[in-house]
Amino acid sequence: MQKVKMNLQMFGVTPSGTNTHVSTNFGKLLEPGLRKIFFETYDEIPEQYSKIYNVHTSNSATETDHGMGAFGDWEVRADETSNVSYAKIKDGNDVVYRHKAFTKGFMIGRELYDDEKYGQMKKMAKALARAGRAKVEKDAISLLLKGFKKTSPEFVGIDGLSLFHDAHTLVDCSSKTCSNVLTEALTEESLKKAIKMMSEQLDEAGNLIQMKATKLIVPPALEDTAIRLLKSTHLPGSQDNDTNAYLKDRMEIVVMDYLGATAGGSDKVWFLQDGSRHELNFFWRVKPEFKSEEDFDTFVAKYRGYMRYSFGFSDWRGMVGSTGGDTGVTTTALSKGKK
Repeated sequence: MQKVKMNLQMFGVTPSGTNTHVSTNFGKLLEPGLRKIFFETYDEIPEQYSKIYNVHTSNSATETDHGMGAFGDWEVRADETSNVSYAKIKDGNDVVYRHKAFTKGFMIGRELYDDEKYGQMKKMAKALARAGRAKVEKDAISLLLKGFKKTSPEFVGIDGLSLFHDAHTLVDCSSKTCSNVLTEALTEESLKKAIKMMSEQLDEAGNLIQMKATKLIVPPALEDTAIRLLKSTHLPGSQDNDTNAYLKDRMEIVVMDYLGATAGGSDKVWFLQDGSRHELNFFWRVKPEFKSEEDFDTFVAKYRGYMRYSFGFSDWRGMVGSTGGDTGVTTTALSKGKK
């Protein structure tokens, strides 16, 4: 009996080099262009969250920051043969950053691809990128907006308290507490008060850290007020032509669009930050990516974005916040569109 040699290579290239029954795979053909549009759109406006966060990369499921106390004053040596005075600092609490994954996608049918003439696929890639970018910015700014809640705060630091609190505790100095919260609107006097509050922040042993306010963080509604306070040649509202040497050019003005009421935040809150010594941290586990796959039977191409990150604060020091008189940020999280 003559043996029949069966060709099982239904897809792909035969040994002779002839293509047989090759899928058009239009989803993969579209991916390079949509991927380019996605990343170009994602990066078209400079990111804002990185202006107020320490941005890190992570290769673990979580990141942990361990708090510790601080040494008190050095002690005078009694004589030339006296022993060194050794001290033990206390352990503080842990702050754990747990990375969460975020996804969103869209699907394109083959007939839509064949017939559409209005650039809808490009629009979908752009919309996906902008939605991912907005998610990062809104999450990052939520740390500040929710930082005033003293009862059941969503974010806590090494002292177990909210970011902005009137009685932060010290590990190695139980007789003192520190405040880094105000309620006043942004004015010359309240700004000076906040600067003083920043300079009086203490370490865990009760010693001055000598923090310096280098950034004034405001929503768009307070940008004009911030410029008048920090950039005017003379003191705003002064009738004596007093120079503004104390405030002028001392701080950078950082306007955060997603801090404002239109984005679900507040038009009244404002913050000071020591830009080099604060402990607001953002960890990228997986930066935004764009991938696709195609269903063989339905010709439906799926495109999705994926990213994974965590954020929070390890220490309250280096930050001062004011509600600006907005009681909404001290009770529940502000809802989108709240004025």
